[in-house]
Amino acid sequence: MHSLYANLLNETEKLWRQRRTKGFLLLALILPVATVLLSSLLKMRAGMLFGLEGSLPVAMLHLFTFAIIPLYMAAAAAHSFAGEVAARTMKLVLLRPVTRARAYASKVIAIAVFAALCLVVLWIASTVSAWAVGGPAGGMADSLKAYAASLVPMMAIGLVCVFMAQLFSSGTSALMTIVLIYAAAKALPLLLPQLSAWSVFSHTRWDVLWTGSGAPAGTLLNTFLLLLSYIIMAYAAGLMMFARKQL
Repeated sequence: MHSLYANLLNETEKLWRQRRTKGFLLLALILPVATVLLSSLLKMRAGMLFGLEGSLPVAMLHLFTFAIIPLYMAAAAAHSFAGEVAARTMKLVLLRPVTRARAYASKVIAIAVFAALCLVVLWIASTVSAWAVGGPAGGMADSLKAYAASLVPMMAIGLVCVFMAQLFSSGTSALMTIVLIYAAAKALPLLLPQLSAWSVFSHTRWDVLWTGSGAPAGTLLNTFLLLLSYIIMAYAAGLMMFARKQL
């Protein structure tokens, strides 16, 4: 267990040293503030800019879970797996007294940590920004519930990105392919709406089912089990590939 913790610290530090990680977190901090300032500058009432979608925290959540967090996880997965193979630094990880299973787990957890941290920063920044301009103070429980629920589909998408990244020996190729697949999957509901319900990429707004009056318990359970299945299968498939990969 000590080797997992030590390797997790190492992987977390490697991701933190990347400019994209700091820029990603800075965007989560600045974008809500900039949106509120722009709204105030245009002399709009706080919340008019967000239409019928509700509060600023929820509007920001939908933007980040739709594009920004999946893009970051795709980039982090491409760098941590395909990128390190191309740079020949993956061997250095495996030279440490750590099993491949724990090395893989530490990389996955590090990506999850920064995705979760982004959600925390985004919720705090958007909530404080809304309050600062006299936005609605209510709905905090709903927004907290929405942010917590959104972590499940984000983890499923992140693990799928990790699996796909290991199919490539170049971080750039991995990232470009993952982005193209994600874009195609997001367009799937326009062509095959029935099939899209089974796509993990179609559940980035799962939080909507948890807010307000909420969806029936059966619907929530079915969707949760679907996402959990993706998490288990993607993690297991990625681990098997990582364990067998020749470096």
